[in-house]
Order: sequence, then C-alpha cells, then structure tokens
Amino acid sequence: MKIASIVALIVSFFALGLGCLSLARNTFEAYPVPVLLILSVALLVLYFSARVSHLEAKRSIIIFAILSVASAIILRMLPIYLHGFSINGLIHRSMISALFLLTLSVPAVCYSLFYLLGATPGAYDISRYPLFLVPIGLVLTAYGLILFRIIVNGAPLLNWSLIAHPFQDQSWQSEIWQNGWPVWVPNTLLQIGIRNHILGTLLLMALSSLISLPIGIGVGVFVHEYAGPKMAEVIKFSTTALRAISGIVLVVILLNLTRFASNHLHGTIFEKIIKGFGYYSGGSLVLGNSSFLIASIFISLLIIPIIARVTEEGLNSMPRDIVEGSVAMGASKEHTLLRLLLPWSFPNIITGLVLGCAEAAGTLTVIFLVAGNGQLGVNPLSETTSLAYLIYDCQFGNQLGDTVQRYMGPYQFTAAFVLLAITIGLTVIALIMKNKIAKRYKGA
Repeated sequence: MKIASIVALIVSFFALGLGCLSLARNTFEAYPVPVLLILSVALLVLYFSARVSHLEAKRSIIIFAILSVASAIILRMLPIYLHGFSINGLIHRSMISALFLLTLSVPAVCYSLFYLLGATPGAYDISRYPLFLVPIGLVLTAYGLILFRIIVNGAPLLNWSLIAHPFQDQSWQSEIWQNGWPVWVPNTLLQIGIRNHILGTLLLMALSSLISLPIGIGVGVFVHEYAGPKMAEVIKFSTTALRAISGIVLVVILLNLTRFASNHLHGTIFEKIIKGFGYYSGGSLVLGNSSFLIASIFISLLIIPIIARVTEEGLNSMPRDIVEGSVAMGASKEHTLLRLLLPWSFPNIITGLVLGCAEAAGTLTVIFLVAGNGQLGVNPLSETTSLAYLIYDCQFGNQLGDTVQRYMGPYQFTAAFVLLAITIGLTVIALIMKNKIAKRYKGA
C-alpha cells in the first residue's frame, strides 16, 4: 500500500508542478495529456491497493481518475489557440491544461498522503493541508516572481540623475500668429528623468489623504456615536457601495468633467483648476487634462470608505468598561471621544491611511485617460502624473512614435521599482508609528 501511495504522491506532485509551469509558459504542451493519463492510472492503483489492504477505499478516487482521463481527451481535441465564445482575444491551450492539472493534482496529493500516513483520522486531517497550502503557495510564488522581475530589471538602471531630473521632450516657443492663433515651433530638448512622476505620486498621496482622512474619520465617528441603527446601516451600505465603484466609472466621470470645462468654462479660472495648467519655457500657457486636485478628489472616493470602516472598527474595539468608567467619572461624551476613543482607534486609522496611500500611489484606472507626462510641473493645479501612469505610458503609449514610450521604455521597471520602494517605505514607517501609538494608548 505504501508503494502505491508513494508512486501516486510522486505522480501527483509532478502533475502539480507541470500545472504551475503551464500557468507561466506555453512550451509544455506535449506533457499534460500523458501526465493526466498516468495520474488516472496512479489513482486507480491507489484505490485497488486500498481495497486489497482492507482500508477504506474512497469511491471519489475513481471519480477523479475518470475526470483525469476525460481531461486528457478534451485537451487532445482542443486546438492550440482558442477563440470565439464572445472572447475578445486568443487563449492558448496551456491555460486550460494548467486548470485541469491543478484541479486534479491537488486532490490526488491529498488522497496519496491519506493512505501513506495510514488512513487514520490524524492522517485525514494532515492530508487536507494541500487544499490550503497549494493556493497560498501559488499566490506567494506569483508575487515573488513579480517582485523578482521588478528588482532584477529595474534596480540596475536606477541612478541619481534619473531621480533628480524631470522628463522633457520639447521646448516650445511662439514664432508667428496665423488667423489669431500662435504657431508653435518645437525645439527638441530631450531629458530622461522621473522626478516629476515621483513628486506627482507623493502629491497624489498627500492630497488624497488630506481630503479623505477628516471625512473618513468623521463618518466612522458619526456611525459609532451619533447615528441610529437604521441610519448606521444606510451609511455602511453607502460606503460599501462607494468602495465598490469601478475606477473606470470614475475616470469616465472625470473625463466628462474636463470636457465640460473645455466646452462651457473655457478661458475661466475654473477651467484651469479642473484641467490643470503650466507654462513651457517660452512662457506660453498650456492646459492639461486634469489637475492633481481634481484627480485627488476622485481618488478619495475610493479611500474614504476604507478609513471610515477602520475608524468604526477601532472605536468598537475599545472595552465598554473604560467608556462607562469615563462617563461615571463625569466626563462628557465629547471629552470621552476626544481623549479616549479616538486615541484608542489611532492604530486602526493609521492602517486605513496606509491602505489609502497605497491606493493613491498605485491607482491607474482613475487617471489613465487624463494624466500627462509631468512636463507642466508638480503642484495641486498642474496636470496629473504619477509613477503608475508612467509605467502604463511606457507600455501602452502612442504607438505612432510617442516620445515617452520610445525613450522611457527601458525605465519602465525602474519606475515600478521606485513605486515599490515608496509604498514599502511608507508601510514600514506607518507600522512603526502604529506600534508606538498602540503601546502608548493601549498598553500593547
């Protein structure tokens, strides 16, 4: 029985590894069909070995063996590339192979461990670990590979000149006027740099935090202290619905707002505030697509629900005896709130703030149609830009010779590396602050 269990376990692990490789590459298409057939044979041998050894022979093993054969037949019949079925694109067969292999190999590993460990109740518990460990391992491996690629491709190109200089591709100067409009003559002035993208990311984080922090804390306090049960449920549902809004919806609304400013507010200060503006080296005024201030307002719509929820949870976590003791000592409700409840919930608020900053730093769907390359400077009323947008622009910029894509393309992973360093650094700082505040106010 042990020999059959070991063989089934080896075959199952091999199928599991092949499924993981098929997720990453499509060069292993010669192996899934025979591996699935071998897996079915190993499961059948395991089943009959259990019966011969007078152990509990689980009938579900037969089902998985049949499914392995059926999966092998389906893969054999499928073409290399799949299309149709309302799929806008092509899907390689290796994706289907990976799904079949992972779905069937994990239960096979569980059954093999169960019989290898003696088919006891303790063995049953241990044999269920792969159901949890394999998905966790896949996720951690995927994150590890992404981080490894970012570090390996991004860190070697990082230098002080890249960080200290903004990107510039052209310097515009007015030459003549035609029909009441100036004709601009471009003088190429190429300069590689990501300074404004870094500063833009930090500015988006700061503005979004300043906007969302007081509102989020206020909503959390109101729900906990002042709202009735029905009102609290309405507010919780509203914040959940607000958090569930797609970034695509927000960017469409933002895009329509900028178009409204162009059509109906042309030439006014409101157009500059909404669209953002700056000046080229020749002194000419240039309007952008969306200012940092307006973009931060829309990003804050995704952050306010986070801060509101963590604030409410922090207030609820305070022991009721402490609150009642404060009231018994004659303290007012507002004094208890300011002196006890809010300091107690500060660690939760900091956690929400860190999540909000990460949202602001990495968000792209809210700004990818209205951001620019950062040549108009970085201030609340200049055109929005960020490291996340630079990464997108390097990959999916104008295919007809966009300067950013052509010259900044090699620095795409470097921008991702800097963005990763910023978010990790702020997270570490926030965790240190959270621990110090928790020790001070909670005695933890």
